[in-house]
Amino acid sequence: MSDAELKARRAQVAELTRELEEANRGLIALYTELERAKEAEARLAAIVHASDDAMFSMTLDGLVDSWNPGAARLLGYRAEDVLGHPVEMLVPERAREQLDAARARLLAGERSHAHDTWRRRQDGTLVEVSATLSAMRGPEGELIGFSAVLRDLTRRSKAEADLAAARAGQEVMADRERIARDLHDLVIQRIFGAGLALHGAINLAPGPDVERRLEAVIHELDATVSEIRSTIFALSQPPGEGTGVRARLQQAVSAATSTLGFTPSLTFNGAVEAAVPYALQDSLLAVLREALANVARHAQASAVEVSLSTGDELVLRVVDDGTGLRPVGRRSGLRNLQQRAESRGGSCSVANGRRGGTELDWRVPLRR
Repeated sequence: MSDAELKARRAQVAELTRELEEANRGLIALYTELERAKEAEARLAAIVHASDDAMFSMTLDGLVDSWNPGAARLLGYRAEDVLGHPVEMLVPERAREQLDAARARLLAGERSHAHDTWRRRQDGTLVEVSATLSAMRGPEGELIGFSAVLRDLTRRSKAEADLAAARAGQEVMADRERIARDLHDLVIQRIFGAGLALHGAINLAPGPDVERRLEAVIHELDATVSEIRSTIFALSQPPGEGTGVRARLQQAVSAATSTLGFTPSLTFNGAVEAAVPYALQDSLLAVLREALANVARHAQASAVEVSLSTGDELVLRVVDDGTGLRPVGRRSGLRNLQQRAESRGGSCSVANGRRGGTELDWRVPLRR
């Protein structure tokens, strides 16, 4: 082999060596990148696994295909209970339109959509959640499914309700104190002054009959002053605990458990404590008791959802999954509910539910 050929061979070997070194560096970089991706994926999986929020994903046709422990804790379902099943099993009837609207927005191109809503636990109870639905896309940007994150709003809602109740309680106590002052400073003083004037008039009475009548009036005025003072004392005392509309309705629902064979779910929407006047609570309680008694007597139901909403109107809804309305005449219980609503300018309707059972809607206006 000539020197020229040897030199050429050496040059070829050197070039191949450089190419091998570059390829090796590329492989090392690719391996490092893959390891980093695996670590990032492991970190993400650990975050999802440890999160207190419910996290799961679903296919485009709404079948659940992943389920983290937070979802199991919040909703009570194990992964094997929900994987491959429609997400609608977690969504109560009242929240179906919200879910459909959120999916439609993502299908139209939005990246994510957040809203407050309700989800159904395995035991049938409802939980208020903040739901964020996001689009999942493939390597080409195509939509391949949806991810959902649910955060329990029970504590937030309770805190808001407690704050509203505290503010309402302060306003009520301020009104009670003002009324007590007015009764003491104005009403009692005027009655006391009238009594003194009548005492002076006794000596001017033309006869014993008039004198006795004046003494009787003075006695009545003294009794009235005593009653007003008792009222002032009562107004000065803070309202007893456990007498709010939430507590009273929860007690009524719990009391119905023995006749129904199960405990109905109970949900509130709006500042219920602040919005519902005390004068309306007794009627509301009577309506709920009558509605639950009707379910126990006639519906053969296995679940009942009770909800109370406040806005311009107070709306009480009682929905069961029983046999629905029977083709018989109106019962006196229903007439009572209608009369209670109409006496306050409201309405009451009972109809068959869209998926069976019976839906009662009792509503009256709220004057603020």
